[in-house]
Amino acid sequence: MPGVVTRDGLKDKLRGAKPAEIKDKCVDILKQAAAVVDAKAPSDAAAFKGWLRQISQHVAEASTEGGFLGIGGVAVSDAEKATLADISSALKLPAT
Repeated sequence: MPGVVTRDGLKDKLRGAKPAEIKDKCVDILKQAAAVVDAKAPSDAAAFKGWLRQISQHVAEASTEGGFLGIGGVAVSDAEKATLADISSALKLPAT
């Protein structure tokens, strides 16, 4: 059950943290993952990091922010855009 071990480990790292701290810790974890994949699998690193960024983009676009009953909101909030930029930076990818 590697997924359970990973999830539980992540829960332990983030326990008791405030939302901003959770975001910062997650971005730091992405930085660490990027460094590992760059070192261990450089030929696959760009594709893997692009995939991670794509997941982040899909999550940001999953729900409309603001508005009322989904009307008048925005697809990606300014805070989400800033987080996506942080993720691209952590993965050493150009911003989209």
